[in-house]
Amino acid sequence: MPQGNSKTPSPLVAAAAALDEELRAYDDLAEEAHRAPLTTEKGLERGLRAVRESTARNDSIQEKLRALVAQIEEARLRQVKSLETLLEAARAVQARSEQHAVLTERFAALGVSAGQVNALANELSARRGDGASDTEVLEGIGRMQKHMAEVLAEAEALSALATEQEWSDLSRQADAVRQQVLAVKNKLALAQRAVAERASS
Repeated sequence: MPQGNSKTPSPLVAAAAALDEELRAYDDLAEEAHRAPLTTEKGLERGLRAVRESTARNDSIQEKLRALVAQIEEARLRQVKSLETLLEAARAVQARSEQHAVLTERFAALGVSAGQVNALANELSARRGDGASDTEVLEGIGRMQKHMAEVLAEAEALSALATEQEWSDLSRQADAVRQQVLAVKNKLALAQRAVAERASS
């Protein structure tokens, strides 16, 4: 069984419908007055009645016109308000997009910088394989630790900034990098201690 639309029409639609209904009745009166034969008393009465009723209808039409104009003005104000809200939202989206782009760019640079730790580790491993002295190994470990400290500082700064700017996903990523670098840094410190003890013995 088809269901009717129970949704209440908006004031604008209701005002337009009321005016349209009044105009249809006015059109019917005009048609009746036009067709009434003025050659008989009955026809004359019909024409006179239609003219009199149209005068009362005219006042009602003017009233409904004013009501419709008021609703159109209210609709215009609603549109302006919505436009202002949308413009504000667009500015907010633009600002957040730029903010996210800056953070993403810094994350990309952090990834490159973190990847250089592997390059330094491979280089040190190759030098040890070529017979590098403990002193040279310690120097290599020192360079790695310095680079890792820079990576760690940037990861911490990015995590703090992402948290401050409410980018929870980026904050978690930065913190994950920070923890990974800390783990490697701790292993490197143990290796440095072992090499130093061997060199001093």
